[in-house]
Amino acid sequence: MNPKFYTLPEEKQERIIRAAYEVFAKCGYKKASMSEIASAGEISKSLLFHYFRNKKELYLYLWKKVNSVSVRIETEYCTETEDFLEMIWQKVLARGAFMRRYPMVYLFSIRALLEEEREIQECVRMDYEAGYCRVLDEMMEKADCTKFRPGIDVRLLCQQIDWIMMTYLRPMVFTGELEPEKFEKDFRKMIEQWKIAYTR
Repeated sequence: MNPKFYTLPEEKQERIIRAAYEVFAKCGYKKASMSEIASAGEISKSLLFHYFRNKKELYLYLWKKVNSVSVRIETEYCTETEDFLEMIWQKVLARGAFMRRYPMVYLFSIRALLEEEREIQECVRMDYEAGYCRVLDEMMEKADCTKFRPGIDVRLLCQQIDWIMMTYLRPMVFTGELEPEKFEKDFRKMIEQWKIAYTR
């Protein structure tokens, strides 16, 4: 990315970024075009290419920004607890807040994880898995795992919860309809079931 992008007025930077998130969120990587992003961002295509050499560079720039937004919101909802399932609930609330505040950014982030274009898929997956492992390690350090029934593999349970969450969110990406209230309500019920099934 050309560092001169940051010399643009902040309002113009935000307009371009918002446009790119929206186009990628709606179209996916393959179908999105730099022309469409330039038009939506009220900038010439040549100027967009001046700041971002190609579509992949712009896409990965947006992906990196998603991570910082996600961490910021999760921090707001993170309270001190040793209860592993309470930590999961805090993450659910953070995702709900993310959906409400930045719907296109959230749609982009989930769609990026489902991206089938190999050149993008590999970069996004590696980045996501590194972050996921780091967060899981932090949760495991804090969690009181003695509350779980004997024989429960808490790391495996967390992976299952993550898989359920992605499966749940997938239809929202392709309809473009986020439903944070339903998401929170449904996961509250699931967490209560997990408490009954997995804890003493």
